[in-house]
Amino acid sequence: MKNIFRNTDGEVNTQIVVAAIGATATLLTALIAGIFGLVQFQASRVQSPPPATPSALLSIEIDGSTEAPLNEKTYFTLLSDTAVRAEWTIPDFGRDDINPFRQVDQIFVHPVDVGRTGDSFTLVVTVYDAAGNRATARHEFRVVDASSP
Repeated sequence: MKNIFRNTDGEVNTQIVVAAIGATATLLTALIAGIFGLVQFQASRVQSPPPATPSALLSIEIDGSTEAPLNEKTYFTLLSDTAVRAEWTIPDFGRDDINPFRQVDQIFVHPVDVGRTGDSFTLVVTVYDAAGNRATARHEFRVVDASSP
């Protein structure tokens, strides 16, 4: 069998040896670059969770009775984990801002007009987070006369 690294006189052929070393180094460089390229590609394909939408982060709940007795204060509790400010309104009762809004706050109505007995009202609360996103909730209640049978 013929040795490709030696010439016909039996001496080492340096050109062949240098070419073989260069080819080996080029092949190893290509393999290493390919491996790191695949690692980077796989890392870039890792899906990060989608950013949460503002409506998922900011919410408001209203807890309270569906009846507001005449001549009594009826309280409504407002709950929001991320709100920094709130606005509320009830037509014919009032409106206001709560700034700063704490995670839990309360407002109340105090119906005194007997002529409004049986009327329904809607409390509308809009809260805002520090980024200016908003969320709104509604709560209906009816004025009742607790003194009548």
